[in-house]
Amino acid sequence: MPINDSRSLSRTTKTAIVDKVIDITPEPAVPAKQPLIDQVLATTEKYRKPLIAAATGLFAVVVVLLAISHGRKPLAAAPAGPAHAPTVALNPPPAAQKPVPQKPVLIELNLPTAVQQGLVECQWRGNGRDRLFMDARNDSPQPLRLHLGSGQLLASADSTVVLLKSQTLDFAPHAVLHEEFPTVASSSANKVVGAEYHLSAGTLPDLDKLFSYVAGHPEARPGAVQTATLILTENLPLSAFAKFNELSAGAEGVSESKDFKADTVDILGALMIVKDIGISRPLAITIDPQLEIEAMIDPEAHGLAVQYYGITDEWGYWKNQLLQGDPSTRHYALYGIARFYPDVALQMLPKWARGESVSAVFRLSAVEALAETNRPEAIPILRELEREFGSETDLGRAAHQGANYLDAQTAAQPKRQGALASAGN
Repeated sequence: MPINDSRSLSRTTKTAIVDKVIDITPEPAVPAKQPLIDQVLATTEKYRKPLIAAATGLFAVVVVLLAISHGRKPLAAAPAGPAHAPTVALNPPPAAQKPVPQKPVLIELNLPTAVQQGLVECQWRGNGRDRLFMDARNDSPQPLRLHLGSGQLLASADSTVVLLKSQTLDFAPHAVLHEEFPTVASSSANKVVGAEYHLSAGTLPDLDKLFSYVAGHPEARPGAVQTATLILTENLPLSAFAKFNELSAGAEGVSESKDFKADTVDILGALMIVKDIGISRPLAITIDPQLEIEAMIDPEAHGLAVQYYGITDEWGYWKNQLLQGDPSTRHYALYGIARFYPDVALQMLPKWARGESVSAVFRLSAVEALAETNRPEAIPILRELEREFGSETDLGRAAHQGANYLDAQTAAQPKRQGALASAGN
């Protein structure tokens, strides 16, 4: 039950105030709790030196392990101590690799183009006919492969020649080359002497066909190729080439060079080449009928003549030439019969030599032709004719010379056979 006595309230109030006064009496201060981060920092500061020493040792161990794993000599661990950080030995930077040199690029082009571009210097010297020499230097730092085509024209002060075969030349950088090339003269007016030459532009008619033929027929005789060249470039007559004495003698006052005279077999070879490459226009060299008979009596040219002139019946050919041939060359048939039908000639020719009604040209040709049989049986026949005609006559002298010729041939034959037998052993 509440006490409402004022005196009791006062007493109680006084007691509470006293107690309150007592409660606020100062007591010794209690330290407040520090935050967690401050505690960690304080602890770290307290143990800083031991931690630094431990970290230093651990770092040194790691460095040593890395050095061992790379095959290097272990590094000595730095002594623990708070004053200095550990020294770390760094690997040297890898040496710079030398660049691999690049292989020079091969430049391939025509030799005249290389000369025009200043890549190559060339000096040429030729004889005006079949030989040409080149001294060349590669002025570039690149290797060169240069092509020089057949038909390339080169000129000197008074002559022109044409390269006969295509060539490919390989030049190392700054290299020097010395080469010889086969050529043909493109003009019968060429001076066949040593001279300086230079590359020249231009082409000549039909020579591309000729050189293509030569490339496919390396066995072609050089004399035939040269003769064919002049037939195509200048369409020359037989007198420009023939070595045999021409019955027509050619035009008076015309002095022709002997530098391009050719054997009869080469003239026929040239005509065969011209025919094979498809040239069908009229040729001046074929006008003179003497060429056919000269080729037919020439042992070297005989086979080509039979082929070129399309002769199928050779005996009929000789018989026709002897009886109905050109008056200037009919007597040539006697030589042909002697060379290719010697058995017939031994019976026939003495009769022609003795025939008083026969022309003197035919009689003399019959005596000379007996020696062309190359038969020892002709020797006594010729000795007999020499006695009949007398040694002072043309017929007698011809018989004497023919017999001596066959005597020498017969005496030399065993020696030749003996040499061949020795070589075979």
